[in-house]
Amino acid sequence: MNKKTVRSELAVKLKQVSLATPLLTASGTSGTSDEINDLENSPQIIDALGAFVTKGVTLEARSGNREMRVVETRTGLLNSIGLQNSGAAVFVREELPRLANYNLPIIVNISAGQVDEFGRLSEFLMEHDHDEAIAGIEINVSCPNICAGGVAFGVDPRTVEKAVRAACQPLRRDVFSLTKMTPNVTDISEPAKGAIAGGTDGLSMINTLRGMAINVHTGSYYLGNKTGGLSGPAIKPVGIQMVHECYRTIPECRRGTVPIIGIGGIATWEDALEYIMAGATAVGIGTAWFVNPNVFVEIKTGLETYCRKHSTTITQKIGSVHEI
Repeated sequence: MNKKTVRSELAVKLKQVSLATPLLTASGTSGTSDEINDLENSPQIIDALGAFVTKGVTLEARSGNREMRVVETRTGLLNSIGLQNSGAAVFVREELPRLANYNLPIIVNISAGQVDEFGRLSEFLMEHDHDEAIAGIEINVSCPNICAGGVAFGVDPRTVEKAVRAACQPLRRDVFSLTKMTPNVTDISEPAKGAIAGGTDGLSMINTLRGMAINVHTGSYYLGNKTGGLSGPAIKPVGIQMVHECYRTIPECRRGTVPIIGIGGIATWEDALEYIMAGATAVGIGTAWFVNPNVFVEIKTGLETYCRKHSTTITQKIGSVHEI
């Protein structure tokens, strides 16, 4: 796997993999390689990224939910895509080689409907990643658990542990694992502990909050699936609090042996730094990219300026608010 040259102020590590910056695309919003390649400033975007996180990949192709799938809210975005993708075989054959050209660590988000399916999907990716382009996987335990009647895996710590263990077991030694946590729980630290017990190397938090929008003029739901996931500025305070809570209460997070990826409502370098100060090692940016193609470049520049002005590094700022 190729690596970019790291910058001292912004460099962070996820397990054994060094990231040049703490900026990641957020799964579900990054889509495919074409979404960067088609932009005029694609070289600058790639240079600003520490890693690329793919859209959710499932073992078999999925057509997704019926339309409408996306609706704007006053301070965010509701989506109900339904994990539309071409399946793992098409991903490794067509998409992964294109992503490898970015010269970035590639993190593949994986989703499944049953515990053993996580294991089979992870095993398939490892067996067919002939060029060893995959640096990490992100285990989406926010998806519906078929065996539990559609309840998300991520609400039950024991189920999280089983799903993570199944996904991690087939991984090569040089591939790290992240577990993407659902915020739709009373205490996110409990399923996070389940993920750690299952062997995750890191935590991604948070996924979208469950939400709904109703068209009062037609008397019907906006989304074809009725409910969807809320992202954008509205969920940033929730995400920061949940990162803060896990960093505060989980020894592995506090020691940095299980790093946290902060996700939710990040649109500026100040937003990113809030997450980092709360305890995140890196951050994922998604919804803001829809409205500002230059968001990664702007945030990278802002973080560099901050670090140089204060003679500090991103690593030194991780969890710094807890020292107060």
